[in-house]
Amino acid sequence: MSIQGLTPPSINQIENDIRQDVIEIRQYLPRWGYREAAIFKEGRNGLIYCALWMLVEVPPEAILAIASGRVSTDLQSNNHSLVTQIRQQIELATELGHVIRYVYIDAGYTGRDDRRPAFSRMMRRATRGDITAVYTYDIYRFYRNLRGLVTQYARLQENGVELISVAEKHTDFASRDGKLLLYLKGIAGEMYLDDLSRTTRDNKYSRALKGYSNASQPPFGYCRGNCFDCKDPNGKDYCPRFGGTELWRELSNDPKVFVPHPIESVAFQLAAEWYSTGSYSDADIAKKLNSYQHRMDGHTVVSFRPKGQPGRPSQNREFGKDSVRDMLQNPYYAGFVIYRETKRKKGERYQAGKRSNPLGQTHKPTPFNVVWFPGKHIPLISQDLFQRCLEVRGAKGHLPRSNSGRTARVYPLSGVLRCDRCGGTFRGTAANGVRYYEDVNRAQGKSDCPVRSVRAEKLEEPAFAYVQQLHIPEDWYPDILVYLQDDDRWNERCRQRRSLESQLRAIKAEFEMKEISRSEYIQAKHHIEHELQKLAGQDNEAEESLTALLDNFSRLWEAATPLERKTLIRCIFLDIHLHDGKITGYDPRDPFIPLFPAT
Repeated sequence: MSIQGLTPPSINQIENDIRQDVIEIRQYLPRWGYREAAIFKEGRNGLIYCALWMLVEVPPEAILAIASGRVSTDLQSNNHSLVTQIRQQIELATELGHVIRYVYIDAGYTGRDDRRPAFSRMMRRATRGDITAVYTYDIYRFYRNLRGLVTQYARLQENGVELISVAEKHTDFASRDGKLLLYLKGIAGEMYLDDLSRTTRDNKYSRALKGYSNASQPPFGYCRGNCFDCKDPNGKDYCPRFGGTELWRELSNDPKVFVPHPIESVAFQLAAEWYSTGSYSDADIAKKLNSYQHRMDGHTVVSFRPKGQPGRPSQNREFGKDSVRDMLQNPYYAGFVIYRETKRKKGERYQAGKRSNPLGQTHKPTPFNVVWFPGKHIPLISQDLFQRCLEVRGAKGHLPRSNSGRTARVYPLSGVLRCDRCGGTFRGTAANGVRYYEDVNRAQGKSDCPVRSVRAEKLEEPAFAYVQQLHIPEDWYPDILVYLQDDDRWNERCRQRRSLESQLRAIKAEFEMKEISRSEYIQAKHHIEHELQKLAGQDNEAEESLTALLDNFSRLWEAATPLERKTLIRCIFLDIHLHDGKITGYDPRDPFIPLFPAT
């Protein structure tokens, strides 16, 4: 046996085989006298196909039976084709004197449970009273779970329907030996899937650990970089690299790593920059992207559009707020890949670690067992910008909206105020132009606290006065200054500094190679050093002004916008306690406890 024969097929190969199976079964069933009566589900370019086929001419007084076929995307080397499965079932039915009236097909589905469109309908049809037997190619094709197998077989028995397997055609599953074989098959099938699931989890963890994404398709902003043979929905008639040299060879030299899409990457970067300002919602950004005209060169202008689905090259796609929200919370764009463990809960499969924002969206469960690994791909935004987007989203978690969708009012204490009586939080509300903080439990009828709402200024004035007593220690200054200095002027000075340092290294190399004279070298060197000193002086001035601001937190607080104040309060405090509408205490987070005067 060759080495290739011992190597399990890849996911892509299995998917291609399934698509070919679907093509073949749709060609052969009409030849055998069947017509396609219903399609329950179809998608992914033929990978998923769930349908019912019916015999056109049924002999009179025929003993009717049902045939079922299934292929899945599990990595199986012995995955017999649908044509083979159905053909052998029809042959066996003819041998036993049955007529296959209905053929149910489930392509692209696992046999772990009964959440198969064709299978569930087949079981309902089999129990109506006119069906004698249900045929399957193998017990594993019928079910790969012991409990489900026993349950569905009992359902057939109760309705007088026989289960016949081509692989065990001489076995009566109602007999003692047949029941034993049925149970052994169920156990073996379940063990196989358990081993397969563990192997799949390990492989996905290994890929993430190496920095590779486990996604089957590149996220928006990225592509495979196969420009010459591009199949990306945003490739032909959209991407300027389409049909050209391979982009992955230029940017990563690894075909398994997604590379930035020349147009989509710009759209995402703009969306992140807009959102980080705190002035736009997800819907606002979707509208801006839909109307934005991107100029690639002096003559070509393109409109941004989402990636869409493979094989659906519609040019009328538009961004929506849901897709924008998911993009701006995806750490892949900041250079990370994520591994989310798949677990089981109450007998069902569910995905742990659904993406959510840990900075303020308390209405969603906190993901568990979610691991971030540095990715091999090129990030589209910095980690600082990604963090700012999360902070803005967290601060907007309780931000009211006006009917027009624009920000109406900011309530800096919402989500932090907590009632001492019922333990509920307070939210911002308004009536007749007056701002209030309202007890959520009382408003929803979950408590009978005597005070339902308090005017906002009565709570904000003492809370703001308490916050302004905070004193920032000097050893925090370097980290804070790095964040505060990340503006356009600072970035421009950094760019100029790098350029001057590069020029200095270049003229030094030219002097050492005797391409310029000593006097020319000294003159150019003095000029560059003078420019570097000017930039250093500007940096020092900026740092001194920011340090003076940090020395006086009260002044920093007064200069902050309402949304920035909200972000600061959520960062500093866990809770601010209220009792009958009055503040009774503050609960700072651990790092901030020693920064307030002792009370």
